[in-house]
Amino acid sequence: MLGQVPDDADLGAMSTLPVAGLSALHVLRRAGQLLGRRVMITGASGGVGRFAVQLAARAGAEVVAISGNPAQADGLRALGAREVHTDPAAVDRPVFTVLDNVGGRQLVDAFASLEAHGTLFSVGRTSATDAVLPPEALLGTEGRHDRSIRTFFLFGDPATDFSADLTWLATEVAASRLDPGISWRGPWARHDEAVQALLGRRLHGKAVLDVN
Repeated sequence: MLGQVPDDADLGAMSTLPVAGLSALHVLRRAGQLLGRRVMITGASGGVGRFAVQLAARAGAEVVAISGNPAQADGLRALGAREVHTDPAAVDRPVFTVLDNVGGRQLVDAFASLEAHGTLFSVGRTSATDAVLPPEALLGTEGRHDRSIRTFFLFGDPATDFSADLTWLATEVAASRLDPGISWRGPWARHDEAVQALLGRRLHGKAVLDVN
């Protein structure tokens, strides 16, 4: 469960990696070969989403990022997104896989965008609302058959060794090849301010508290 951090690394940036960085890395691995394929990431401006956009783009995917905040579009394109939309329903071409961090209506619309044999991975449920699929969603209309929804839990297999992955992620962040997306940082004494900003959904990315 332990990775090695480079000697000159910013430890605040390292703290963003588990669980967000590992979740993005492992769910994209489960999606299979991504080179040349369209990958949709909902909640793309969040902690897991930002890592997933970067890692999918590096794997050769055509990344379709979904963020409810239009102001995040330029930043997501800079991370590697080919398309940025505020809603999955606005995507007009099918995608090979979906990494869904939101749930609710976005999961339903993202599932509708899957091509035949595509898979949606349910990683997060920040909307805290029900995902209600209409009956026709399960009919495989327009030739889109054998689509699936898979749940994801990073620690589902207690035998998984995360050491090499954590070390690799730490090396990439320390070398500025992976952006941890820190949007708020301050001393531990300001923890209440950070918590309220996160609960109020005023932050996109990660909040880091430094213990001093």
